Amino acid sequence: MKRKIKILASLLFLFGSLCLTAQTNNPTTMQKLINKTWTLVSNNANECLYKHQYTATQLIESVVCQEKTTSGNADFYLSNQIEATFDYSKVGNIQNGKYIIEYIPDLNGESIFHVDEIITITDTYLETKSLKSGSTFKFNRQ
Repeated sequence: MKRKIKILASLLFLFGSLCLTAQTNNPTTMQKLINKTWTLVSNNANECLYKHQYTATQLIESVVCQEKTTSGNADFYLSNQIEATFDYSKVGNIQNGKYIIEYIPDLNGESIFHVDEIITITDTYLETKSLKSGSTFKFNRQ
């Protein structure tokens, strides 16, 4: 009887260890998103080049048009639900989510609140959909 209990305990320990290992090897949405340069896929060679870079708290967007570069920053966080207002307490604190919630408090006198749905994210590909315009954006990791 003691032998059966020891075997059962060993199997449970092994199963638990395997589950923990499997969970730690699966990167979070935030880990897939940050510290990369995402370049918008475009079919038109004459269009501007759009790049997104995410830190744990900010989206940095760069636009290159006719050899002139402009850039801007937005605070962001991830969410599993569509948000109607921006919650600064969530910035940098949520590791997984289906939505990217962005906010710029003052862009030429106007505040910008934006929600993007993450359609697909891998280590090399990001596809989002703007909930405001309904447009889909495809990015490759540069």
